[in-house]
Amino acid sequence: MKTSLIFTAIAAITMASTASAQEQTETRFVERPNTTTSTTTTVDREAGSIARDRSITNKNTGNTASSTLDRQRTDTGSVVSRSQTGPAGNTRSFDGERVRTENGATFDGTATGRGGNSYGVSSARSRDGQGNSSASQRVTNNQNGNTIYSRDRTTTRSDGRVNRNVETSRRQGAKRPSRARGRRPR
Repeated sequence: MKTSLIFTAIAAITMASTASAQEQTETRFVERPNTTTSTTTTVDREAGSIARDRSITNKNTGNTASSTLDRQRTDTGSVVSRSQTGPAGNTRSFDGERVRTENGATFDGTATGRGGNSYGVSSARSRDGQGNSSASQRVTNNQNGNTIYSRDRTTTRSDGRVNRNVETSRRQGAKRPSRARGRRPR
């Protein structure tokens, strides 16, 4: 009897590990008084990919907004592509590649706004073993090459003190980035 339980447990573990290595797809529907949301997520842990498609329909007007996200792990980091289409059909998108470096990471990508304007987006982060770190972000207008927004931060530690320096520049008239948007967890 104990032997059959052991073989059953081994078979279950083997089947579970085989299933977890394969691509898995999950679809969720959420009904609310005014909206219906459908989200389909496909994850392939072995390949290092995730794809998410979401649509939200307003029950009163029939208008639909949708979004897609595709992320693929690479040998040096990851590649991401995201787009959102509003009820009026206007689309904005974001594509880029994150590359791990010896002491941090870099990111280079392109963002396209709902009006069709294209922007270059780049960032870099680094940290040494002593607690010193730096980070920079840039947004440039792809039509004329002008920098719309930049932020540089350095943090140094010495003699038990922490010195932090942040320099930010924003083109006159440019809106401040919204904190309401999700920030990448650290």
